Amino acid sequence: MLDTEHYRDDLVQLGLHKVAHQDETLLDHMFRACAILQDMKAGDHVCMAGLFHGVYGTEGLHNDNVESIPEDKRVEVRAVVGPRVEEMIYRFSVMNYASLGKSFRNIMRPKGQPALKDRRTGEDIPLDREQFEDLLRLKLGDVLAHMPQQVSHSHLNLPAEYAGFWQIAAEYLGQDAVDTWNKYTKGQLWIEPEPSR
Repeated sequence: MLDTEHYRDDLVQLGLHKVAHQDETLLDHMFRACAILQDMKAGDHVCMAGLFHGVYGTEGLHNDNVESIPEDKRVEVRAVVGPRVEEMIYRFSVMNYASLGKSFRNIMRPKGQPALKDRRTGEDIPLDREQFEDLLRLKLGDVLAHMPQQVSHSHLNLPAEYAGFWQIAAEYLGQDAVDTWNKYTKGQLWIEPEPSR
């Protein structure tokens, strides 16, 4: 299992402890996303991407169409997480959320392929089904990490915000994703587990 505390200094060095993210720091949010992915039994490369997923910003965090991510910053992140994880973080950062939905609908078809788009340029982001499923799992961890920690939180209507698409995504990703979904939605958006055979 990934030792997240080992990377705290790297994340602080990148300045993520100074970035506000809703009612907390981006650093706290990313640690929670990583813990959720670990609970989901995601691969270490996906958990590591979860720990660093906001390092370049995202469509939701920086929807101002940032022109580019400096190559020197990518080199710095790559030195910490490795090329495979850095590429995943980069794709997560630049992807257009509408194309994530379209890609998911595509891969639910037997021969369908992802159609992920760069939110800045509109160009295709090349990736295969497995790479897309890793990004989908990463985004599900991020979505669950955005849910309010307080049960009585009044700023979010869970069924309106998260029903439908993300429930189907959790089911598609398998029983570990469903178990984590049920745990973090605290029964409000329960997915019935598949019967044992």
